[in-house]
Amino acid sequence: MFLAGYILVPGSHFAGMWRHPYSETDFCDPDLFKDTAVTLERGGFDLAFIPESLSVTTGLNDNYETFLKHGAVGAIRHDPNLLVSLMASVTKSLGFTVTLSTTYMEPYHLARTLSTLDHFSRGRISWNVVTSAGPSNGHNFGHFPKLISPEAYDRAEEILEICRKLWKSWEPDALVSDKASGLYADTGKIHPIDHEGERFKLRGPLSLPAGPDGEPILMSVGVSPRGRDFSAKWVDVVFAIQADAEGMSELRADVRRRAAEMGRDPEKIFLLTAVQPVIGETEAIAKARAEYLDELIHPDVAIAFLSGMIGVDATGFDPDTPIDKVLESSGKSPNKAAVDGGAAFPWLERIREEDRGRLWTLRDIAIRMARSTSTPRLVGTPEQVADQLESYFTSGACDGFVITPTHFPGSFDEFSRSVVPILRQRGHVRPAGHDPLTLRQRLGLQG
Repeated sequence: MFLAGYILVPGSHFAGMWRHPYSETDFCDPDLFKDTAVTLERGGFDLAFIPESLSVTTGLNDNYETFLKHGAVGAIRHDPNLLVSLMASVTKSLGFTVTLSTTYMEPYHLARTLSTLDHFSRGRISWNVVTSAGPSNGHNFGHFPKLISPEAYDRAEEILEICRKLWKSWEPDALVSDKASGLYADTGKIHPIDHEGERFKLRGPLSLPAGPDGEPILMSVGVSPRGRDFSAKWVDVVFAIQADAEGMSELRADVRRRAAEMGRDPEKIFLLTAVQPVIGETEAIAKARAEYLDELIHPDVAIAFLSGMIGVDATGFDPDTPIDKVLESSGKSPNKAAVDGGAAFPWLERIREEDRGRLWTLRDIAIRMARSTSTPRLVGTPEQVADQLESYFTSGACDGFVITPTHFPGSFDEFSRSVVPILRQRGHVRPAGHDPLTLRQRLGLQG
């Protein structure tokens, strides 16, 4: 079972995280992230997952003020390369996922940055490949052509092709460093790539050798048909936000099926899914903590967040307005969504299923989504949380978990002290002190 810590601040998939009395609030303090890295490594985590966005959190109608005002996720977003470098400097075995965009970065810069991080971490780097094609990301890159999803994936495909060429431009024994002869590098073993494609033209070679395992582990998050094809062709790990085991299993099986059709070994593609544990000494305490977390969510940010999801500006409605009336006011038919199996808003239909007799209001739905989006919230004692994780894992729904914090960084310490020992006792987490040197070895992808 692979375990990652989701480094989301100041909010997380729980929109009130920074307001929790146990949460830190100075997210520009480097020591906070150093301490977090040490906690994850000591606690048995395999990976720190660093997300990325290229603008402040922006909702419907380009509104970002509500999200900044109330500290929604992404209100603070560091350069992921520098954050990873900082955290890697105080750890020896913890892996890192750095999220970088192929839409607004050049392939040479990406290849060199990732290779440098891979060297400096001694092989502990993975690249979460994102296209950042949404309109909010484009606000700060107005000089770039606007790309819709298919074009963004086309660009990403060519960038990955170039990066792999650059990572292979030095043969393994090209670096000689013979002081007696004065031969530093054997240029016969360092090759230009001479790439000339639809979007890029570059000679190469890269200005440094490949990292310890040749190239970083590749990850992606796409769930569209094109995104699944992209994952099947290129990546080692799929990161998923799926509401239930059925969705996880379907995504994992489908990407593996597509990979097999492309000639790849499907067993070497893994799926990590986000979960949000809420742990208590007793089940009653855990449930009370979950209710308390909901109280920390500011309704304004919850409704602004929901507005973006439904495509309706709901900020002017009384929060106690039935959600169906909010949708009907803009011509959206909740009844049609239900008849069509919830195709328009499948997450809304899942919430309705929790209590079909309830009159769900705008506030109810907004708070419900702001507490964890579509990330499963696992509420219970350490044993009960371990049981839920074990059920997902042993059923083949996923290969590991990205732990989403409810308070930062204490959630990671809480999880590692209470749940990890149970998972380790059951044989799902590797023994303490048995850490392979590279991330590729941890995943069993060496060679």
